[in-house]
Amino acid sequence: MIYFLTFVLLFLPVLKYDLLAKTGGENKWYYFNLIVLILLAGLRYRVGGDTLMYMAMFDGCPDLSDLKYFDFEVAQYNPLWYIFNAVCKTICDEFFFFQLIHATIVNISFFSFFRKYCPKYYFSAVLLYYIGYYCYFNMEILREILAICLLLYSTRFLLNKNYICYYAVSLFAVFIHYSALVMFLFPLMFIFVKKVSWKQQILIFIIIFILSFLVNIPILLLSMLSLDEQLMLIVERYIENERNIFGMLALILQYLPILGLIYLREKFQITTTMRFIPIVGCVVYVYAFSLNLAGLNRFVNYFVPFILIYIVDTVYYILAYIKPKFTYSYIAFIFTLFLLNFNYIYYYVKDMSSVLPNTRFYSIFYPYHSVLFPQRDEHREQFIENYREVIINF
Repeated sequence: MIYFLTFVLLFLPVLKYDLLAKTGGENKWYYFNLIVLILLAGLRYRVGGDTLMYMAMFDGCPDLSDLKYFDFEVAQYNPLWYIFNAVCKTICDEFFFFQLIHATIVNISFFSFFRKYCPKYYFSAVLLYYIGYYCYFNMEILREILAICLLLYSTRFLLNKNYICYYAVSLFAVFIHYSALVMFLFPLMFIFVKKVSWKQQILIFIIIFILSFLVNIPILLLSMLSLDEQLMLIVERYIENERNIFGMLALILQYLPILGLIYLREKFQITTTMRFIPIVGCVVYVYAFSLNLAGLNRFVNYFVPFILIYIVDTVYYILAYIKPKFTYSYIAFIFTLFLLNFNYIYYYVKDMSSVLPNTRFYSIFYPYHSVLFPQRDEHREQFIENYREVIINF
C-alpha cells in the first residue's frame, strides 16, 4: 500500500505540471517528493536483498577511530565503501542511520540530475525512476549506486569537456565499486559517436553478437585486467556464467524500447536532448556483449539516468508535436511504450519458484516494513538466503 501511495504522490505533479502544463508550487512538490523517497528507503527495515547482506556486515565495519588498523588489502570491497560506512557508524552506530544517509545521497543526486538536464518534465523523469529503478537502486545495489551518483555529479564536467575533473571523479568512483571503470569510456562516446540511427544500432548489435562467438573475449579481458588480482577474480566470476536462451531473449526485450526510441526520433526528426545521444547510442554495445557474457549488463545501470531523460523527452515531444495517426511510426511508438512498461513490470513479477516455491521477485521489496515498526518477513528472509546460495553455486 505504501508503494502505491508513493506512486500517487509522484504522479500528481506529473499530471499538474507535465501533462496539464500548470504553474505554481513546483518547488514545494519537488522537495516534498524528494523527502518522501528519502524516508521510504531510509527508514525501511530489512527490505531488499543486498540490504540484508550489508546490514549484517555493518556491525563488523570499523568506525573512524579503528579505520587506521583496518587491512584494506584483504577486504572484500573497495576502500571508499568502508570509509563511508565508518563515517556513518561514527556518527550513529545504527544501520538505519546509514540507510538514511545513503538514501539522501542517492535521491538528491537523481532529483538534481533530472531537474538540471530535463527541466521541462523532471517530474515525469522522477516517476519513471521510481517505477523502474527506485527499489533496485536504493535497496539492492547499495555500493554501485554511489558510483553512479558520482557519474551524475560529473556529467557537467563531461559535457563541458573538462576531462581532468571528470576522470578525477571517475577514479574516485572506482574506489567505491569496480564497475565504475565504465565511466572512463564515456568521453570516448562523445568523441566517436556524433549521430545514431536505428539501422546502425541493429548492425552493431549483430556484429558484436557474432564477434563474441569468434573471439575469446573473456581471455582478452583477463589479460587486460590481470594487474589487479581482486578485479580479475570479479571478472572471472561474471564471465564464467553463460546465458541461456531465455536470458538472451530477456536482454533483447530490455534493449528493444531503446531501439524503438532511436527509430522514432529519427523518423520524426526529433532534435531535442541531443547532448545525451552518444551515451544512449552506445548502450547497444553493453547489451550486445551481455548476450554471451552474463554480468556485463550491470554496466547498463550507468546509462539508466540518461536513458530516462531520453525516454521522457521523446515521449512528450511526440505527444505534443506529432499528430496521432495510426501509421507504422505511431504503432511503433505504442509498441515501444508497451515494451518499456513490460520490462518494468516483469522485473518485479518474474517467477522465482525455482528458488522458493510460490515466490515472485517483488518479495524482496514487498511487504514493506519500517524501523518505526520493525518486523521480519520470514518468507523474504528465506527467499534471499536461498537466492544467494543459487548465485554462489551457479
